[in-house]
Amino acid sequence: MTRLRQKYGLLIIGILLGIVYGLVTRFVFGEKATLASITYLFIIPTILGIVPLMFANNDQLKSYKNIIFIPWLTVATFFLTMFLIGIEEFICLLILAGPFFILGTIGAFIYRLIQINEEKNKGKLLTLVLIPFLFAPIEEYIKSPSVTFNIESEVIISATPETIWNNIVEVKTIRENEYDAGFFNDIGIPKPISATVDGKESGGQRIGNFEGGLKFIETITKYEPNKIVSFDITVDPKSVRPNVFDQHVLNGNYFTFVDATYELAPLENGQVKLKLSSNYQLTSTINFYGKFWGDIILKDFQDRLLDVIEKRCETKE
Repeated sequence: MTRLRQKYGLLIIGILLGIVYGLVTRFVFGEKATLASITYLFIIPTILGIVPLMFANNDQLKSYKNIIFIPWLTVATFFLTMFLIGIEEFICLLILAGPFFILGTIGAFIYRLIQINEEKNKGKLLTLVLIPFLFAPIEEYIKSPSVTFNIESEVIISATPETIWNNIVEVKTIRENEYDAGFFNDIGIPKPISATVDGKESGGQRIGNFEGGLKFIETITKYEPNKIVSFDITVDPKSVRPNVFDQHVLNGNYFTFVDATYELAPLENGQVKLKLSSNYQLTSTINFYGKFWGDIILKDFQDRLLDVIEKRCETKE
């Protein structure tokens, strides 16, 4: 143990300081520490991979295992610490994991190329760790574009259009044995419970109820019985759960549900193709990354909801 401490003592201190640095940035940036921030998603992970290597000697820098393993260990321990003290949830860390692990490693490689065989200058550490705090105010002045994305799911159902229609406009309470919960539900995405309608016509209000009390207030904008129904979507802010993920996404200003449409298309064999199409809007300087996760999570949700509708309709038939 003594030999290990002598050999890697400074490097271990660097890892601990890297974790502390990560926590400081998380607390300082607060609600801005999301996937909508260039600073938090790109700059901080890069520096997080460099900080522990500031305390490595040339022999340690020459080891590619150290260049990969040390940033990963720093990021993983930083994530675990945030999870244990309750400032991030597993789903948040999952979304952040890619940039943090990849850019942390890239930062370490860049530092190795620049620093190896050169005389150490501890002043560089101070300069690097200040970069996010200097760039963040600048990022506030960068205009964030708003882009709307569409995601579609469909299923072929052996039932009449009338039967399917009665199961999509208004949805009776979904029982536990009806809904095939998946990975995203297990880590925090709320499951749908029911949908009620005060008027089955254009202009009617549809309330979508979800696990944990979350409510979607939906205004019917198009209503053609047994053919198509569309509705605008607004999240009831009072119903948003207090957990970190819901507050970041549903009460943030960069992700917005826009609308959804159910469309029925009878097939020649007597079956019906039911398509569910949803639009959501992202407003950030890195919409491409938000789209990656938005598409995956929303597609998973839609597919599981259509599965419930299919089972209900075919059972009735």
